[in-house]
Amino acid sequence: HALTPLNAPTWVEAARLLAEQSYKSAGDLEGRLQTAFRRVVCRTATPADIARLKRAYERQAEIFARNPAQAEALLQVGAAPRDGSILMAEYAPLTAVCLAILNLDEALTRE
Repeated sequence: HALTPLNAPTWVEAARLLAEQSYKSAGDLEGRLQTAFRRVVCRTATPADIARLKRAYERQAEIFARNPAQAEALLQVGAAPRDGSILMAEYAPLTAVCLAILNLDEALTRE
């Protein structure tokens, strides 16, 4: 049950579309991460949150740089068409980070 949102095509597609919207709403990585985080968690990300998200983005960017086919596969998930104007090198890692945001305990549970 816990891994369903992380691996389900619907969640991956939702992360991709969140990444696309976040990408278009801000001109830099921090703004994009802040936008995605706020849309999902409904609060402003702290500097510590942003630092973690940036590290995750950088790790994902390295992984996708070594394996562009993996990045392409991620961006093809779902029925919604991919926005070809966004560079894959930025789109894929942002999608992966958006998927992580969607899977945060803070996003999945109510307290």
